Amino acid sequence: MVARSSIGQLAIAAASLTPQHTCVDALEYFASHPEQDLLPIVSEGLPVGLVVRQSFVERFSRPFQHELFGSKSCSLFMDRAPLLADENESIAELGAMAATEPRRAIQHGLIVTANGRYVGTCSGPTLMRALADVQVARSRQVLEGIRYASRIQRAFLHTSNENLAEHLPQHRVFWEPRDLVGGDYYFCRGDQDRVLVAVLDCTGHGVPGALMTMIMSAKLEASISDVDSWRPSDILASINRRARAALGQRHSKDIEDDGPDDGPDDGMDASIVLIDRRERRLQFAGARLPVFVAYAGQPSWNCLPAGRAGVGYADTPDDSEWPISETPLEAGMRVAIATDGMFDQVGEARAIAYGKARFANSLGTGSRELDANFEATLMRYRQWQGNQARRDDATLLMFEV
Repeated sequence: MVARSSIGQLAIAAASLTPQHTCVDALEYFASHPEQDLLPIVSEGLPVGLVVRQSFVERFSRPFQHELFGSKSCSLFMDRAPLLADENESIAELGAMAATEPRRAIQHGLIVTANGRYVGTCSGPTLMRALADVQVARSRQVLEGIRYASRIQRAFLHTSNENLAEHLPQHRVFWEPRDLVGGDYYFCRGDQDRVLVAVLDCTGHGVPGALMTMIMSAKLEASISDVDSWRPSDILASINRRARAALGQRHSKDIEDDGPDDGPDDGMDASIVLIDRRERRLQFAGARLPVFVAYAGQPSWNCLPAGRAGVGYADTPDDSEWPISETPLEAGMRVAIATDGMFDQVGEARAIAYGKARFANSLGTGSRELDANFEATLMRYRQWQGNQARRDDATLLMFEV
């Protein structure tokens, strides 16, 4: 079906009657034009009303209507204020007009004009099909744009995937946006002695969340360049300052005037892990996202807690600091980092969130092969979710040192 852009393309140049024509003339019109449901009433080229077949014929099927009204003007039973649309008006613009009087637009249709003069009619079903086509076309364009954005976002993770493969070959990643794009992002960079791994959970999901990942990942890159030691807590502090400045975050504590605090409030939760092979240590700092560590041969995982403040938010001051945890680096040590999409998922059998404690238990034993360990963790998570809809973007990154 060819998309149509203006209402004039939908118009049918139906014959019209004048107010001087009688109701009998109108009945004969409908009888001789079975395809027409609308009868425009026009005086000197100007539309003055619209007679609708269904209601008009229905009236004259009643007893004595012919005798009472047959010789009277057909304008007696016309809609004296029909919907009018100029032939050059776009169908999209007409949708706003139809929305104000949806019943009339759907049931009666409208009269199409050119400089106020009668051109033709457009039935309600024809109008609704055209409006539906416009919405389908718009939705298709939006969906195609989001699909392209999804390819861009996945390509944006390519460098981190390469760095993970080079510096942490024993690793697995589960990255699943709730929608085609999302607000979760993972990052890896390394050199001969150090590997830095970060998982970011940005405000929102879908397109807004994806835009936030672009902003926050740029601030992460800039902060790493500024923090020579790659100390995770210093990186978080740097991102916080940069993000608040870039997003124009405002809070009543930060401004002198008494104006309303109506600025944005966006930011992220994050986990940043530094593997320092030269110093044989693992350092961690987190903003509301903990990290889980298991030593080789040990059956349980230890949770390294995160700081309570988020990064970049209006209520997170520029001088905020995040606590740093440090633990000895041992061969075979495993690390697991997950976003809130894992913790907050409501289960099918029990309408409660999965939670950090249940997630920690799902990690199982660190003595199994990493692939088996990772798949078992995901299996328990999916079993918990069941048929419940995904609530948020979800990421799980597990690696072995």
